[in-house]
Amino acid sequence: MHNAITIRINRLLRRRGQQQQQQRQPTIPPGDLPQALAPGRKVKPKEIRDLRDLIRKRYELDVEIWDLRFVRPCDRHIVEDKMRRSDAALQKIRRIIRAWDSRDAFESLDDWEKLQEIKLRIESGGKRIWADGPPWNYP
Repeated sequence: MHNAITIRINRLLRRRGQQQQQQRQPTIPPGDLPQALAPGRKVKPKEIRDLRDLIRKRYELDVEIWDLRFVRPCDRHIVEDKMRRSDAALQKIRRIIRAWDSRDAFESLDDWEKLQEIKLRIESGGKRIWADGPPWNYP
């Protein structure tokens, strides 16, 4: 009897975990999705500045999330919202970099080299995906 109850509870928790895993994937509104550059169109300096601001926003969110890792369970929804926004920002950054990954998309070689440096840093390991593990799971 006790074993049957334990099995039911484990199944219920497993199902709940799977549902939460599906809900954690950040969704980017269609208006925020970067569009592929039209042939002949160049990336404007303002767009590069906007990418820089987005990277800074992601960093700011990550610092806030980590600072809130000891928040009480009843207040975790606040941190979870920041986690979703941070993950969505990283997805958007990666999509922008992929959309701009062409030498022909830049007016100057200097801007192209800057994008390559950003790409190298973004694509390297060490970027935390908060949906894979909230900060309160780490000591």
